[in-house]
Amino acid sequence: MGILSAIGSRVASSGLLNSKRTEDYTPLPTTIHSPTLSVSSLGSEGVRYHALPKKLTVRNKVRSLTHHLPTLKLTLLLLGCFILGKFASFPSSDPASFTSTFLVADDKYHRIFQDKSPGRASQEAMRIRAYDAMSDDCVQEWVIHHIWGESCQGTDLSDGLSLDGVWAWVNGSDPVQMASRQAFRPSTKLNMDVTHRYADHNELLYSMRSAFESLGPKVMRKMHILASAYPLGDSAVGEPGTKMVGQIPAWLKKESTVDKNGYVALHHDSEYFRPSSVDTKTQGQIQEWRSKVLPSFNSLAVESQLSNLEATASDQMVYFNDDFFTLRPNSISDFTSPLYGPVIKTLARVTSYYTPSKDPLQRLWNPAGEEVGIKRAAWVLGQRFPMRTLPYITHHPRSLWLPLLREAMQTFPQAFQDTALARFRAQKEVPNSIQGFFLASWYIVERHREALLWSWAVAKWGTEGGGVVSPKIKDEMWVELVGSQRDSIGSDTLKVKAPLRKSVEDPIAFQKAGVDVPLNTEYSFSSKDGHALSYLSWLWYWNRPRHGFPDLTKGLIEIPAAETIDPSFHPSSSSRSTDVCKLKRTACLGPREESESASSLFKRIAFEKPECGDCMIAALMGASGISGIEKFVPPPLDEEDVVISSTSRAESPSAGGETPPPPPPPPHLPLTSSWKETDFSLETILSPSWSKTTKTKKNLRIWCARLIQRYSYVMGSTPSDFYKVERADSLEEKLGRVDDSSETLMDRFTTGPTTFLCLNDDIKEDLKGTERINRILQNWFNDRWPRKLPDEI
Repeated sequence: MGILSAIGSRVASSGLLNSKRTEDYTPLPTTIHSPTLSVSSLGSEGVRYHALPKKLTVRNKVRSLTHHLPTLKLTLLLLGCFILGKFASFPSSDPASFTSTFLVADDKYHRIFQDKSPGRASQEAMRIRAYDAMSDDCVQEWVIHHIWGESCQGTDLSDGLSLDGVWAWVNGSDPVQMASRQAFRPSTKLNMDVTHRYADHNELLYSMRSAFESLGPKVMRKMHILASAYPLGDSAVGEPGTKMVGQIPAWLKKESTVDKNGYVALHHDSEYFRPSSVDTKTQGQIQEWRSKVLPSFNSLAVESQLSNLEATASDQMVYFNDDFFTLRPNSISDFTSPLYGPVIKTLARVTSYYTPSKDPLQRLWNPAGEEVGIKRAAWVLGQRFPMRTLPYITHHPRSLWLPLLREAMQTFPQAFQDTALARFRAQKEVPNSIQGFFLASWYIVERHREALLWSWAVAKWGTEGGGVVSPKIKDEMWVELVGSQRDSIGSDTLKVKAPLRKSVEDPIAFQKAGVDVPLNTEYSFSSKDGHALSYLSWLWYWNRPRHGFPDLTKGLIEIPAAETIDPSFHPSSSSRSTDVCKLKRTACLGPREESESASSLFKRIAFEKPECGDCMIAALMGASGISGIEKFVPPPLDEEDVVISSTSRAESPSAGGETPPPPPPPPHLPLTSSWKETDFSLETILSPSWSKTTKTKKNLRIWCARLIQRYSYVMGSTPSDFYKVERADSLEEKLGRVDDSSETLMDRFTTGPTTFLCLNDDIKEDLKGTERINRILQNWFNDRWPRKLPDEI
């Protein structure tokens, strides 16, 4: 152990490793190395790195002479330093310049394992278990009419009442990580703050403890840690015989977490990084891609691979950064629910919008900033959906469903795969990266819009004419859009008013379904009321009082209790006085006298002229009444109606006790990266699940309802705070306010006691001040969350 202690002292004295800052968790069985180090195996014990020290003869001679100089010692010393700075070679503070011999052991800090390719990313769409549990009659009541009625009573929603927590973590103070970071550093200069980007204050443990205490094991079914692993020696990832050394939090039980059988599952990046592009198929191509992306030092790359996560207990997941702390008890509905879908939390402020860009200019001066990945993600979305300026997804725990995250990856496989090519955030000689959570969140919103318009234009009206929309059918479509404004039937222009809808949060539905109401999150807009993004461009900021979204209940005050109203009830047009958009019949539906395919009409209103589709959704929501989406879906089943095979797990009985056949794919539209080359005809969409022999049949109306339900979402806001840890005094004062429950956020977007706190490392103190910050944080963490996690040592 003597040599290990000496090595630890050397690293600490170099200024590269602040032992006071990391003493509770920094492993010292290893130290930094250069890219040219050689490796010799020590069997299962570990691996020894070897390198030759550099000669420092000039410096040693000067040091010897200065010890014998009289009064001119200092002057000559300074002069010597100047000369030596010009002509002599000194060891650099750069990690690549240090050389040493040290041991990497399979211990509590590291796991040494054989590299094995996990293969290619799945190409199959995942079903959503909570939605499959609902019968067809329940789907018709809840999705089409927004009533949790008799047909839904007794539905087992347990698959939708839990979630998995996911944390990305790296110990940047680990010399193995520091050495690998230097070894794989690109040739071009990286403009990034390494000290803070990879710093570790043991936040992970307390972030996980705080979430566990907030939700408990019944809701938080499993926890996942995404850690890094690095190849040993000169071998590359993917080469035969390559061994990896993976980081492990020192406080974590190693055996159960590595096997992923415990409550906490540890995933190393080499185990779940998978290529997704259709052009990367062969084993050789997969291995070549892995060798280019692993090891990864880029959080965006990690996020781009989350859809490949295995050993999950829930369809729903919440992604935490390790500096996120949960301060209050929460319910499942603060994050997600089987009634409304994932809760998407966004900032709809004037200054929080991002313009799509194929090649963001910000990459020139701030390549590591999140704006680059956000703007690129918005541009990628704009190839498949309308090109829009999109609001920021807030920087606190983010809710997503694994089936939809995977679907987003399957729709944009190249964008996700290319993001992993950037080993570092600031890397320039690779394709532009995307921010995966930003893309996946708005993907759900745009996919829901697409499902509404396709169900109306292709499934409902297209089947009337055998896939062709005739002039007569276009007249009927216009009449449906006009609704109660009968005087506009003969006009080419329709002024559409904001629909009047029931409250976003339906406490009666929560109670009947047995779902806990949200404790800290206010729902501001639901997909059950249309397309959230449209209102951000239609209404001024001051007309969107619900955390940046409109209040569509305005005018309901004189109407009887909502639960006693027929969902098709239409209030008078005067109570919906706010005009939001205009429809031009000729521009949107095409010339009156011309027929066209339903798929062609759908493409025009959904993509070519997106303002048509946005406005039509508002008009049809108003025509559907204060609740439900009746006007979007085909009418109830008659004997002659199109039928397709069952999609419900709840109604797939097997005959004679035989093993039932695998369920068909979930309802979804084509998973293509561009709408222009996509065929949206009814025959193409339904052909994979078409069946006229299956005993259990589903009509097109229910298929469309399940399609729309798949992309349900709700916009919400939770009181959260992002705090930069810079000075010890201000940190102590901040944490004191949090403990006193006096830290109440009250503005247009967040109201109530702080629920989530992000403590972002931006320390500007000297060594003594940094030590004080560490003591403050450690004491606060221990006092706040003393109870251990399952699988914690």
